[in-house]
Amino acid sequence: MKIIFRILIAGVAVFAVDGLSKIWAEQNLVPHQPVPIIGDFFRLTLGYNTGVAFGMFSNGGVWPLVITGVIILGLVIWFVRALQQGQFPAAAAWAVGMLLGGAIGNFLDRLPDGRVTDFLDVGVGPLRWPTFNLADSFILIGVGLLVLLSFNHQPAESPVSDETGPEHNPDGLTP
Repeated sequence: MKIIFRILIAGVAVFAVDGLSKIWAEQNLVPHQPVPIIGDFFRLTLGYNTGVAFGMFSNGGVWPLVITGVIILGLVIWFVRALQQGQFPAAAAWAVGMLLGGAIGNFLDRLPDGRVTDFLDVGVGPLRWPTFNLADSFILIGVGLLVLLSFNHQPAESPVSDETGPEHNPDGLTP
């Protein structure tokens, strides 16, 4: 399967699951009212984030969001080129798709009112991770997979030339 096709399948799937989960959360949860799923450890708590992942740069204006978007877009372009050149295994295309689908999901969620819908709440008592959504999760999973795959992959090597060829004989004379 072509690399771009894998990226698109993963990206569209992540985008759809994230979007549907946000719609469900907004229709079924009351803002800031936790619903326990696994006791106090995992809860659903509807909230909104005006910053980037996990509330970083909240109310910091538009520049952190623009810079983050440009960085993610640059990374995706770089990874697509690296995949096409064999610098990563083809399976990394799925991870790039997760990253892209999550980034687009959060970007489009932010457009109407400048905030992203978050509802996944993990922690114990007052020690809680900032509330997040599935797009955030897929972005982190995609980045994690890319890191793991980069450690376990040998890039495609250029063809090995014959050591007796002209590139190894600087004076051009026949041995």
